[in-house]
Amino acid sequence: MREVGAGYGGRDAEALKGDRTGRSTKVAWETLSSREVGIVMFFQLLKKRRTNRRYKKYIRHHVPDFSIRLLKLACLLILLILVDSGGLIFFEGYSLGDALWMGMTTITTVGYGDISPATTGGRLITVVTLYIFGIGILTYIISEFIEFRLWRNAEKRYGRWRWNMKDHILVINTPNIDSAGYLKQLVRQFRATPELAEYPVQILTDRFEDGLPKEIVELGVVHFAGTAENSDNLVAVNVSDASYIVVIAHDHAQHHSDSLTFDVLDRIQEMGTKAVILAEASHDANRKRLQRAGANIVIRPIRAYPEFLVRSLVAPGTEEVLEDFFTHDHAHMRRFNISFRNQRWQDLICRFVTSGAGIPMAYVADGKVQCNPMPSTVCSGDAIITLVNDAQTVTEQQVRRCFEQ
Repeated sequence: MREVGAGYGGRDAEALKGDRTGRSTKVAWETLSSREVGIVMFFQLLKKRRTNRRYKKYIRHHVPDFSIRLLKLACLLILLILVDSGGLIFFEGYSLGDALWMGMTTITTVGYGDISPATTGGRLITVVTLYIFGIGILTYIISEFIEFRLWRNAEKRYGRWRWNMKDHILVINTPNIDSAGYLKQLVRQFRATPELAEYPVQILTDRFEDGLPKEIVELGVVHFAGTAENSDNLVAVNVSDASYIVVIAHDHAQHHSDSLTFDVLDRIQEMGTKAVILAEASHDANRKRLQRAGANIVIRPIRAYPEFLVRSLVAPGTEEVLEDFFTHDHAHMRRFNISFRNQRWQDLICRFVTSGAGIPMAYVADGKVQCNPMPSTVCSGDAIITLVNDAQTVTEQQVRRCFEQ
């Protein structure tokens, strides 16, 4: 007996049917009855038509001349109205204003009824131009426009829309832990910093498959879904036109994190940019390499304080000063628990500096730390915090003399 489907060149007469996961599963046609074969072929044809419909919809929205297509349809609609108006003027003797009014009320299906054609010619041309073609074209234009808006909103939400930004802050990557919380704090610091408050912010990340959280979107942030290790994604976020670029370490605990950052910086340099680039280095030994790769500022990842990143971005060099405070080498802070009364802050600074007791940074009064008060402030406190160098040996007696002068 001849195998079913052999005429299609299949020796084993097998057809392919996709399951829900997208994998292909084989169906042996010879094991099916003629009725079952018909059912399988019907559903395969239906699936193919649905796939083609989705593909055509995707292509229709991705072509660059979408607005041109709508404009052509609108021009065709106007032409139909003008043809109908000309016919009404000819057959009914309407004025131009009445003819246009008749055409507009008809095509929008408002139909006031104050004007209507009475002759056979007027009615016939209205039916052909407006009833048959005009109303359908107008409906198609409206549905296409609404569908395009819905498609565009979805593209923006899920990070597939190219924003074509210029002079923006570009944040590349997000932390692997509490990405949303960190980004919210970071963007709030951008908005609170006068030098950065007006810059638009875009994020390149693959973290948010369902779109950015609402609290981040409300801060005026957009994102593009993808990884920075793909040069096409860097082009999509306009890396060459950015004013500031922040390259965040994916996972600062991993040894290969700096290698990924180096790769991103190298790609940025190939494309060219005038932006100020800040990069996070998980290991101090890689600072110089990242700087040679194009980073203007290199900092250690500090997830609890995005303010540190922002301050380093607007005032380059402060990151080295602040990081130096965290170690006992070079400059570090010392606290002296000595009470003092009615001392002008600017006078204290002069005495400490000239006597080699460091630079006063803050004082403690009633358990509260007062950082860098105004120079003319008259201070009273229970302790003072001063910045000293590791080569300096500052004694308590030396500090007391500064208060007694």
